[in-house]
Amino acid sequence: MSESLGVLVAFSAGLFSFLSPCVLPLFPSYLSFITGMSVDRLTSEVTAGARTRVLLHSVAFILGFSLVFVSLGASFSAAGQFLLDYRDWIRIGGGALIVVFGLYIAGVLRVGIFGRTQQMQIRSKPAGLLGSFLVGLTFAIGWTPCVGPILGSILTLASND
Repeated sequence: MSESLGVLVAFSAGLFSFLSPCVLPLFPSYLSFITGMSVDRLTSEVTAGARTRVLLHSVAFILGFSLVFVSLGASFSAAGQFLLDYRDWIRIGGGALIVVFGLYIAGVLRVGIFGRTQQMQIRSKPAGLLGSFLVGLTFAIGWTPCVGPILGSILTLASND
């Protein structure tokens, strides 16, 4: 695949990930959360100081968000090389997990830990630019299952070049 076609495919995949039903509807609330302003206030007349604050918090959020995905990309290559030697054992273990999870979903197997959930409710944004950075990290981790299939495809494409 030519380099320009690879860039076009990666850009398109990123755009489709952003426009997906589990990402795009959340964007206004995340923007409000990191800026501390309502969507109505953001769309009305905003002072230069407020715009600067929004820009700085958005950059901190994007840096946190990007750190997660850059780390995934870097670890994808390193882990892939390391795990290549153990691929037969990984296939067997993965197959066993699929059987166990299938039995659990079918109701045949009862495993208490599979039914547990853990949630953190953040009522207010952590203070300052560090808070926006941490919120970016958190949201990226939360979005990983949604964008994971496309991200995995792009990382595989990148590893073949």
